[in-house]
Amino acid sequence: MPKYAEPTELERGKVLGLRLAGDSMSEISKKLKISKGAVYNTIKRYENCDGVQSASRSGRPKTLNGDDQKTLEEIINQNNRNSLDQIRETFSVVTGKEVSTRTIRRNLHELGIHSRIAAVKPLLSQKQRMD
Repeated sequence: MPKYAEPTELERGKVLGLRLAGDSMSEISKKLKISKGAVYNTIKRYENCDGVQSASRSGRPKTLNGDDQKTLEEIINQNNRNSLDQIRETFSVVTGKEVSTRTIRRNLHELGIHSRIAAVKPLLSQKQRMD
């Protein structure tokens, strides 16, 4: 995991602009509130003619793409009381993709959908209903 958050394209442009204007790396870091390491790496990458774009990352592609996530969200919106196994079965019927319940849960969390248990509340008594 990196020690600092990677700057955006806009922040990189600002870093290079300030550097070309003659500011030091410490001054740039303070002005833009970016770590000195990020400023240094951005300037070095530019000086080595590698450009300022982020390097492409390796890794396994996601099983579910954006369309699959929308389909999953629609399934949840139709009946949000289904179990995870029922959601997975419905998803596999609709999309034709066989995925694990863990994959379904992970994608639901990415969409901001988490399981909750309703709070148990006492029922109203007859006297309370009259009032």
